[in-house]
Amino acid sequence: MSKDDSKLETVTFYPHGDEKNKDNSSNAASAAATGKKLNYFKWILSSWIHPGEEVEGAKWYGVVTIVAELLVFFGALYRFFHVLVKNSFFGANINNIFYVLNGGKSSIAELLVYLKLFIFSLIAAAIIIGGTYLVSRYLVSGKKENFWAYTNRITHYSGINVILTLVILVLGLFGIAGRAISLLTLFASAIFGIAVLVAVISRSNEEGLDRIYAGIVTALVMGLGFFIFYLLSSEIIMKVISFGVQVFMMMMGGGLQ
Repeated sequence: MSKDDSKLETVTFYPHGDEKNKDNSSNAASAAATGKKLNYFKWILSSWIHPGEEVEGAKWYGVVTIVAELLVFFGALYRFFHVLVKNSFFGANINNIFYVLNGGKSSIAELLVYLKLFIFSLIAAAIIIGGTYLVSRYLVSGKKENFWAYTNRITHYSGINVILTLVILVLGLFGIAGRAISLLTLFASAIFGIAVLVAVISRSNEEGLDRIYAGIVTALVMGLGFFIFYLLSSEIIMKVISFGVQVFMMMMGGGLQ
């Protein structure tokens, strides 16, 4: 037997008759995974074109995107309501209004109101993403997906929210289209909720919870997150509703005269 004949090559045999060199197939898979990794802007663009596709990116992509979306959203609300109140017959008392909403006088009372809401929304998002991550990892799939990769998946699935947030920002800067802002906000919240649900149940397998039960548990965790946000911001929300009722009554009173 010659030296060349004595060399053995590891070959993987597949049921359909295909044969592949084991080392070559693993190298190809590794190269494919590396090729999927995109820079941030291409990663965001891919989330608009193919949101359901799993694309590898840096671990900070998802977290930074969610925080930036919330920051831009509340910045848009800050501008929108500032213009709205300034242009109303309450404009002269804008500081007093935000003193009440803030719960005390401050030279930056208006800014503090939106800063509080921003922080409360971050807490709610952390509860939803963190809670559903635990559901996905320990109750549904058992796969050891890290938290950052899970957050990236959610953000990629809900990438359209970046566009919606920018539209809200433009409307807020001009202080117009309050109804459109409300509808876009509800739509963005729904997209985020769907993204979280898909991120969990798409990993469902026979070893974990049934997809229906996984969906129910995920919905409960999301409900908890939104409920915590409501509890934290309820004082501000109730004051805003009270203020809105006063404005409505004064407008009605003016119309009767």
